[in-house]
Parts: sequence; structure tokens; C-alpha cells
Amino acid sequence: MNYVQNTDADRAEMMAAIGVASVDELMAVIPENCRFDGPLPIDPALTEDELFRHLKELASRNISADDHPSFLGAGSYHHFCPALVDNLQQRTEFWTAYTPYQPEASQGTLTTILEWQTMMCRLTGMEVSNASLYDGATSVVESVLMSLRIKRKAKRVVISEGVHPDSIGCLRTYLKNIDIELVTVPLTDGATDWAAITSAIGDTQDVASVVIQSPNFLGVIEKVGALTEAAKAGGALSVVSADPVSLAVLEAPGHKGADIVCGDATGMGNPPWGGGPGVGYLCTRMDNVRQVPARIAGETVDGDGNRAVVLTFQTREQHIRRAKATSNICTSQQLMALRATIWMTLMGKQGFVELGRVNLTRAHRAAHAIAAIDGYELAHPNRPFFNEFAVRTPLPAAEVNRRLLDDHGIIGGYDLARWDESRSHELLIAVTDMNPKEQIDALVAALETIR
Repeated sequence: MNYVQNTDADRAEMMAAIGVASVDELMAVIPENCRFDGPLPIDPALTEDELFRHLKELASRNISADDHPSFLGAGSYHHFCPALVDNLQQRTEFWTAYTPYQPEASQGTLTTILEWQTMMCRLTGMEVSNASLYDGATSVVESVLMSLRIKRKAKRVVISEGVHPDSIGCLRTYLKNIDIELVTVPLTDGATDWAAITSAIGDTQDVASVVIQSPNFLGVIEKVGALTEAAKAGGALSVVSADPVSLAVLEAPGHKGADIVCGDATGMGNPPWGGGPGVGYLCTRMDNVRQVPARIAGETVDGDGNRAVVLTFQTREQHIRRAKATSNICTSQQLMALRATIWMTLMGKQGFVELGRVNLTRAHRAAHAIAAIDGYELAHPNRPFFNEFAVRTPLPAAEVNRRLLDDHGIIGGYDLARWDESRSHELLIAVTDMNPKEQIDALVAALETIR
């Protein structure tokens, strides 16, 4: 089957228009030794049924949380997703929808965006939310860039090493060429060193924002109130990256004085997806609304006085002068945000709180049982955590993970040596609502056997 749409007549007409007699004449400007001659070194095409069999065979090699108990988190968490989320999200008006530039034809999509923003504001304790960002890392970056637009004379950004390493790496890349210094603050016993935060901010009033994550990368719940006070005293904005599911049981950062709350919302209604696509969120105070990146949907009335929803802000480089744009994020993650919105609606207020409690209690039950095994101990036993915690192991964490999978069919935690080489004997273990008592007991028994 030929998928090239141009016929021989089409090609002849195009060559005549540009004044060449053949394709060889067209390519004459390319040196001969740079041209490929002969058939491409690829296998012959497969028939449709052969291709499906081949793809299914490749897929069968995957090891996933759908068919194995999994305790791997490190920023990507597996939570229960009702079947109705798939059913509603796959309606063609959502599945095929593009950016809702024409409100008269897009009230359904615009309404779901407004619902997403409203729910995220209530969850974070903030006043305004944007439509969606790519993931947790870009949400941190956009929050910092937003703080730099607000604090125009700032020269530095302070960030805790407890923020996800992907977020720190992404931020470092963005700041590298704009003459802004990124100051990282170390952890003490798994939590941000607040004396070091205060020292890093100093009294020069040149810090745009102070960034922490709570729960942080090691699962430890940070003192958000202390951050916001330290940032305010130094004339900086406070940015808190938070797992939204943890806010089912933790106080909203907005109620603790945070200026910007951001993070990764993929875990709400979206499976881990093998790395993507994701959805990030960013919420802030109304004073900062004109510096918010991407889009914001707002409520208004139409010509007949009926309630309507429109894109109130879309200050992207596609719509205004590049120098005035708040962001160059173009691709909308609204399909994943829609899934999260449906998921939150199905959970309801009480169901969402119950979900948080299940995560909290199961993780603590697992941590208590693992710490009781000879040779294992919690890396930060005196620190509070939500559903993730670091464990010191008697063997290298990589070896523990290999034996868990090969001998017991269990996907283990995150090997912290990938983050810090000195922590080669530490596993970061995540326990969610998808890990019932039977799986936790199996993990504990397997760890004891490995010991």
C-alpha cells in the first residue's frame, strides 16, 4: 500500500513549477557522497495480523503494576481509577477536542476546564488555577519563572534538595542562560534544613522564590509554614510542590501562607502510563493572576445573558508578542486534566479523604512491619510521612529489587543510589490504596527471605 499522496503527475507539475526536469536534478546540490543509494536496510513490511502479533509479543515482555504488586513511586503513583473515568473520557467530543478557541462551539470542554480549576483551588487553598501544565517538573519551572516575573530585580532562586531531582534538573536547565543563580539547600535527616534556608535567603532581598516539596522526594512531610515565613521575611515568594492526593489528609499549603502551589496531578485518574503523558497544576493568589502561565478559563454571560465559559487568559506566545508571553507551553494536557476532574468528582469530598487515610494507614503499617525485620530500618524514623518512606537494607538496594522481582514477582521500591550514590543500601518504598494487606504481607515476607 502506497501512503505517499503525490502522484507521478503531481510530482511532474511541481518540478515543472520550480524548473527542474527530474528528482536527480533537484538533488544535485547535495554532494554525491552524502546521498544514499539503494534500498533502505529495513525488514520487509508485515501484514496487519503479523504486526499485531509482533506488538502483542513485545507488550507481553513488560512488567507492570497491573499484573505485579508494585511498591515503586518516586513521583509516579498508582491509585485506583474507576472504569467510569475511561468511559466518559473516551467520548468523542472529549477525545477529539482541540484547544477551545471558539467558546460558542466549546462550552463542554471549557466547563470541564473551569471545574478542574475550581477543584484544584479548593484542594490547595489558593484563589486561582491555570488549565494544565505538562507534569510536575514543568509546574515547578513555570512557578519559578512566574516568581521571576513578579520579582523583576531578583537574581537568585533558593530550592530544597528535597524537591524531586527531575524538577531540580529541569529548573537548572531553564535558568542556566538567563543569569539567575540556583541555590540548593541540603536535607538534614531527610527534611529541609531550615537554618540553611534562612542563611541562603540572607538579607539582600534578591531572591525571587523559595521552593520546597511536601511530602518531599524521600516522602518526608516538610514544615510548610516555616518555609512561607522564611520566604516572606526575605522578600521572596514561597513555592510548594505537593502531591495532590496527600492533600486529602494534609493541610492545604495555601492555608499555610504559600504564594504558589504546584505539582504533578497525574496520579488522580491517570495510571503511571509508563512515563507519560502527565498533567501538572499551578495555583496561586489572585494578585498574581496576570503572571500565570498557559490558559485560564473564566465564567461570563453570553449576548442573551446566559451563563457561559470562555478562555479568560491565554497569554502565550501564540496569541501575543513573544516578549510579553508568560509561557511557551502550547500542548494542552487537558485530556489528562479531564480524567483527574472526573476522578475527583467520582471520589467526592468524603471519598477523597478516605482515599488519603487508606494511603496513610497502609504505608505506616508497611513501614512498621519492615522496620521490625532484622537488618532493615527506616532511614528517617523520626520524620512524618504520607505514603512513601526510605528503608535501609542489608544488601544493596539494586540486589534487593532484583530478588524481589525474580524470586517473588514483586516490583520493589526506588533505588536511592540512582539519586545519591552514597545511599546504595536504601530503598524508597511507596504504598498506595492499590497495595492491600496481602501485598504488604508478601513484601514483608519476601524482604525477610532476602535478608
